[in-house]
Amino acid sequence: MARIVVEIPGERAYDVVVSAGQIDRLGAEMRAFDTNQKALIITDAEVAERYLDPAKASLKQVGYQVSVITVPAGESAKSVECASEIWHAMVECGLNRDSVVVALGGGVVGDLAGFAAATYMRGIRCVQVPTSLLAMVDSSVGGKTGVNLPEGKNLVGTFKQPVYVCASTAVL
Repeated sequence: MARIVVEIPGERAYDVVVSAGQIDRLGAEMRAFDTNQKALIITDAEVAERYLDPAKASLKQVGYQVSVITVPAGESAKSVECASEIWHAMVECGLNRDSVVVALGGGVVGDLAGFAAATYMRGIRCVQVPTSLLAMVDSSVGGKTGVNLPEGKNLVGTFKQPVYVCASTAVL
């Protein structure tokens, strides 16, 4: 297991943990710094088939109340319309300022979930669980979030550093 601390001037430092079985330890790792009760996993349909159950079980095992939002796979999900659907679902799930969003997926899910977390209630915490190599080395670290407009990619977004990045090499 490798643990890297990302330090950004003026921001809270956060850990990036890289390990083969990291998804199974997601809940325990999050409990080390998080005491809230509600977690929302945002994932896409393809990733959910493979990794949702172990991620959800890991969170429930340490006492999280877990809700799930599944978005369509692919770039089309990275839209203002999809973000709006997520915001409405966040309200229905009863998320508050102490809740945490878990982005389980590749770059599209990470960007979309991070954007939803950054803008819901003016910002709630987000954990990135990247499931592609590109998401592990790029989109999950650095806080880049956003959605696309018909005029172009990533035209609406913000920077919202994750509170933790859980990179499991087993998904590769």
